[in-house]
Amino acid sequence: MIWTTFGWAGITLSIPDSWEIAGISGDQKAGYLRLDDENMPRLELKWSESKRKKNDLHAVLDEYFKLVRKSYSKKGSRKSGELRIKRDVNLLKAEQNPHLHGPIFFQWRGDIFAHGVISHCPKSQQITIAQVMAKTHHSLHSVSVPLFLSLKNISAVEPEGDFLWSAYQMSFWAPQKYRLEKQQLLSGYLLFSFIDPGTLLDRKRRLSVERYGLADVLLKDRELEDWFRAQYQKSLRGFGYQIEVSDDGTDEQFMLLGQETRFSDNIPFQQVQSLDQLSKRKTLATHVRRCRRSNRIFVVQSVSKQNAVPVVNRVAASIHCHSDTDQEIGVLNPTEESALDAIGG
Repeated sequence: MIWTTFGWAGITLSIPDSWEIAGISGDQKAGYLRLDDENMPRLELKWSESKRKKNDLHAVLDEYFKLVRKSYSKKGSRKSGELRIKRDVNLLKAEQNPHLHGPIFFQWRGDIFAHGVISHCPKSQQITIAQVMAKTHHSLHSVSVPLFLSLKNISAVEPEGDFLWSAYQMSFWAPQKYRLEKQQLLSGYLLFSFIDPGTLLDRKRRLSVERYGLADVLLKDRELEDWFRAQYQKSLRGFGYQIEVSDDGTDEQFMLLGQETRFSDNIPFQQVQSLDQLSKRKTLATHVRRCRRSNRIFVVQSVSKQNAVPVVNRVAASIHCHSDTDQEIGVLNPTEESALDAIGG
């Protein structure tokens, strides 16, 4: 079994690499995410902010188990609707994962088996529930224990650290201050759109990370730069920019640096130019990369009144775009081929 690190909304954990996103709701403050393998749901994550100094985690579990009973109760049994739920299960010792604060482990059995944990992190003020499911108890234990050992909340461990975001064999790190505003997980296309509230003089800094599948089909006989200019014509409108191209044989890429244009640019009077300088212009930075090995195109773009280049370089450098597995070379894998438009922001 090959394991990989998965991240979402500040939560990271190790999972088998065959598990993929099957459902998302909510936002970074409170949300839900489910990962499936090719046969069944395997992991559920729920998170919510709680500013209380003391939280009754058992009361939170009471509400959670109502949802569990509704979703996973036995079917066709003489005792239909019955789940055997047990709390305070001895799955891990506290010192085995110090990132879990006051954890309560639980298990239940119906048509399938499940292990779970709930914890509250006082630093991030987040309550997290993680539940792992399997068809047999033996297969469950071999997965749930290493998963719970790796579970952590990044904002508690590294208050200024970056968040890991993962979906369909792509992962990247983005600054914690950028909040996920929208995501689109479609066949052949991924979008993560973030916003940073910023400061009084620089409101709503934006950051987006996109991945396009089947680059050779998208480009056809066009150059990467020509495709980008046509695809992003609307977002480039209102900016003057320059492009720097590079190609190392594996990745064809370029960096676009732009600045907002204004009507006053065409007025030669010094007084007008002086007034214009009082208000900072928006800057645009875009990293575009065609990975020939994975046959995908990646676009990282940021708009800000401050220098947008550092955050774009930081995120672009963190993108994991291919591996040595067959799934990553040149074709969309079966998970990507399936219709995932129901999972969107």
